[in-house]
Amino acid sequence: MQGALDTWALAPEHRGVSAAVTLSAGQEWFGSAGIEGTGEELLSEHLIWIASITKTMTGAVILGLAEEGLLNLDDAISLWLEDLAYVDPEISIRQLLNHTNGLANYTRNPGLGPAIGADPTRLFSARELVEFVGPMSFERGQRTEYTNTAFVLLGLIAESVTGASILELYHERLWKPLGLNEIFLPGFESPPGPVARAWAGPGAEQATAPLERISLLSIGNSAFGLFATAQTVARWGRALFTGKVFGESMRQQMLEFVPAAGNIRGESGAGLGIRGYNYLQREQWGHSGGSPLGSSLMLFDPETGTTVVVLMNQGGGAQHFTLAPELLRIATD
Repeated sequence: MQGALDTWALAPEHRGVSAAVTLSAGQEWFGSAGIEGTGEELLSEHLIWIASITKTMTGAVILGLAEEGLLNLDDAISLWLEDLAYVDPEISIRQLLNHTNGLANYTRNPGLGPAIGADPTRLFSARELVEFVGPMSFERGQRTEYTNTAFVLLGLIAESVTGASILELYHERLWKPLGLNEIFLPGFESPPGPVARAWAGPGAEQATAPLERISLLSIGNSAFGLFATAQTVARWGRALFTGKVFGESMRQQMLEFVPAAGNIRGESGAGLGIRGYNYLQREQWGHSGGSPLGSSLMLFDPETGTTVVVLMNQGGGAQHFTLAPELLRIATD
């Protein structure tokens, strides 16, 4: 597996990769390769932007609240949120979770980029991000279309239900019980370890310290905002898919897939806060992440009980959809 990372890092378009594999009996392997900054080695302890793998944690918070009877997955969001522009109040929480809601993606608003660039220190709140949502893309329930907007709203719903912030809910409901320590939400808390420099492009001048770009990082929020190590994410994936986060009934609801949106390589469907994949001629569950400063993929292979995670400190060209399945093949052959 280390050889696969080293081969990946030899490609001139690649920067750094951190990876972790957890087998069904709990044995762990983790490794890294490539560069963190100009001339600096990326290490396994570096925290990297996991981007939309964040959605699995936001989804898990919501599913946990549903399991406790504090909300119902088929509640209309109007039960928990005030009226918002361009947001159909009759969308259900379930439709937010599986991307069948029709909401426009706030990250595609052409006004968001200039707002990010105007002040690198600006810390966007979830409420401010919702202001960038545009007209609905389609009527709720008609089809599947991936949108970050849904998971910012899910974070707000969790806060409305509990009176706690989504960050507090991550800590108290997920990270603390599972011993997940190498993970944090930039702008809202301090990092628990070194944050890897990231690459916005191939040139040395495009290596950047992510925490100097809080305006960019904070648009992720409860949709794609978290940083972590690969080992922490692998432990999370194993816990989520093997019943350590909530009971079997809720786990089965999480695994109810609707047709895939069709924009992610290998994706076979959308579950509740998760995605289905089909690599190596069999099914996997997990989630990918893509951001200007980080690319990631978490896969759980139910046939073998193996969890694989790759995190790259670069955006475009990372080839995480190739490397993660290759590590899964090596681990399960």
